[in-house]
Amino acid sequence: MTASERFRKYLSGEEVDRCPAIEWATWWNLTVDRWHKEGLPADVDNNEKIQDYFGLDKCLQMWIGYRTKDTPRSAGNGLGIVNDEDDWERVKKTLFPPVETVINTKTLDYFERARQRGDTISFFTVEGFFWYPRTIFGIENHLYSFYDYPELYKEMCELYSDWLIELFRYTFEKFRFDFMTFAEDMSYNRGPMLSKACFDEFLAPFYKKVIPVIHEYGIPVIIDSDGDITEAVDWYAEVGADGMLPLERKAGVDVSTYLDKQPKLAFIGHFDKMCMKDGKDAMRAEFERILPSMMRGKVIVSVDHQTPPDVPMEYYKEYAKLLYEYCEKATHKGENIAPCPVFEKK
Repeated sequence: MTASERFRKYLSGEEVDRCPAIEWATWWNLTVDRWHKEGLPADVDNNEKIQDYFGLDKCLQMWIGYRTKDTPRSAGNGLGIVNDEDDWERVKKTLFPPVETVINTKTLDYFERARQRGDTISFFTVEGFFWYPRTIFGIENHLYSFYDYPELYKEMCELYSDWLIELFRYTFEKFRFDFMTFAEDMSYNRGPMLSKACFDEFLAPFYKKVIPVIHEYGIPVIIDSDGDITEAVDWYAEVGADGMLPLERKAGVDVSTYLDKQPKLAFIGHFDKMCMKDGKDAMRAEFERILPSMMRGKVIVSVDHQTPPDVPMEYYKEYAKLLYEYCEKATHKGENIAPCPVFEKK
């Protein structure tokens, strides 16, 4: 069974030999620098090689942006490039390049060769309808924009959603990714950064517009949001999403609660990265915590964000061994496993 087949069957509720063993978010430079000092070979110097070195199912990501070389740069971290309608009229002319210019066919060919090898899961990423306006308005002004510039917000998302549909059709006709993510980060440890009413008015219409297009190609849609997503899980389920990641443990999240609320959704991540520095026993205890949820057939365990640089390489080797051990325990035969929405429709 190839890595791609295993991933799809697992989320379809079909019989698999084991759960996929992946790291969806690869490693901090500081972490890799430490490991090179601790014996990681010098030529193991990119994400694919590192995944291969530790024996993981390889996970390749393609992230596509909407800006061009003419798009203004932000004056600083967290600052925007648009303050009002006049700014938007100038800036929007520099956005949304022809989709054929942002997709490199050589890169798609590389992804196809990786799939043919059988050891790789691939995913496609774009900014979501919370993240994208934040990068335009800047962090603070974005949170005011729901009240100060509601029509401008919607116009920005309307243009973006039209462009995304073009992008999806162009790309997915050439290569079917195993899943895709919308980068959002719309929650922190106290919950979502907007109300359900704002979500329904400003985000939901655009997700309802683009997700059906993605589903036409049989590609699961996973929402990437940090923080406490306990409320947001239901919101994204309502607009057709198939799952969420990374389920940060330190934000107090509990994947078993999400499986109770939304049994058809998939969840990736949830392994508490903060326990890894404490060694094998601590990591095994964390796997034991998650195992009952893994057995329910919708949890693909992975570090809940990038492995911190306080984790020795020998500890990460132990993590990788434990990951495989628990992925083999979490296999299922397809009984009573509700498929993700995208697969249910097929």
